[in-house]
Amino acid sequence: MTTYLYPIERKLITVTVISDLVTDYRVHKVCQTLHEEGFRVRLIGSCNNKSMVLKARDYQTSRIKTWFGSSALFYAEFNIRLFFMLMAEKSDIFLGNDLDVMPATTLASRLKKKPLVYDSHEYFLGIAGMDRKPMRRAIWKFIEIRVFSHLKYMYTVSDSIRNLYRKHYRKRLFVVRNLPLKNPHFPVLTEDEQEWIASIDRKIPENKNLLILQGAGINESRGAEELVYSMLFLDAANFHLLIIGGGDVFGKIEKMIDQNQLNEKITLISKVPFAVLDHFTRKAKLGFSIDKPTVLNHKFSLPNKLFEYLHAGVPVLASRLVEQERIINQYDVGGFIEDHQPEHIARKIREIFADHDLLNRWKLNTCRVREELNWENESKIILDIFKQVEKDSVNH
Repeated sequence: MTTYLYPIERKLITVTVISDLVTDYRVHKVCQTLHEEGFRVRLIGSCNNKSMVLKARDYQTSRIKTWFGSSALFYAEFNIRLFFMLMAEKSDIFLGNDLDVMPATTLASRLKKKPLVYDSHEYFLGIAGMDRKPMRRAIWKFIEIRVFSHLKYMYTVSDSIRNLYRKHYRKRLFVVRNLPLKNPHFPVLTEDEQEWIASIDRKIPENKNLLILQGAGINESRGAEELVYSMLFLDAANFHLLIIGGGDVFGKIEKMIDQNQLNEKITLISKVPFAVLDHFTRKAKLGFSIDKPTVLNHKFSLPNKLFEYLHAGVPVLASRLVEQERIINQYDVGGFIEDHQPEHIARKIREIFADHDLLNRWKLNTCRVREELNWENESKIILDIFKQVEKDSVNH
């Protein structure tokens, strides 16, 4: 009698996130890492009428179309619809990204008796504006307590945020920093994306020092407004600022540029796909990561844009946030502002570009960051976590 051996099908991991999938690169990297390890992966996110087209990926993707904006109704609508979608899934493991998807994800995992992993991209209760809305904070605090009471597997983005959660919940958390790939493999640009790049290129003047601020969450207390005003004190013949991304203050910035007649000095571009963003990051000579330490989430964050600049060979001018100050000093890849006065920011920019040796040294040192701090190394932590989850679920 002949015995045939069939490969064991790997577990299905259903990944949930409330963001639009096109621009959420951390979640994509996690999903791609799990897919390449042999897990089956399905990613669920959101979209609306303004969302960009999502290209096909190596793993399965779904987007829940929402009708409400970034209000309480938006979070309620998304979680209700997400819950019913998850209950229809035959998932083996759930991975929730940030607290705003955890009501639905936690409930589904408990009802289905499946393991749950939590990826905290930020210290959610410490985000800007939460301190001014005590009722909203109380609701999310209640949700967080309920979620953490059932969590066994969790990780976050920095040592400082991990330590905060350890203090509050006495739980073990791993740290998985949001590092870029050392060797990114972007899909071939479509004709639309190529035209997109060409049209933006035409807006950016040549033979000037290109400055860049990027991020999908250019929100309150990120320093964007002060950076815009700093351009009033810089010579248009020497400097041009590119702001690329999105966020709560994007509309405000657009009005500031018009009202202060800064169109010659600043180009403002909405969110773009990963490959398009990378193209423009590499053209810059100095990047900005100047979040204000006014709330805990900013104070202890390790911004994605910091590593995206450094991997592109772009030195940084930063605020003295605990985690990013440690990286910048360790690798000697940038300088710091001491306050957010526009005149001070402009003066620091002029000083940096006046010292060519300093700027060249910083740029050269970014190579070491790329070699040592990359997703190829960091993703090993992700794989260890999910291999343990898989092992525990088999032994359960």
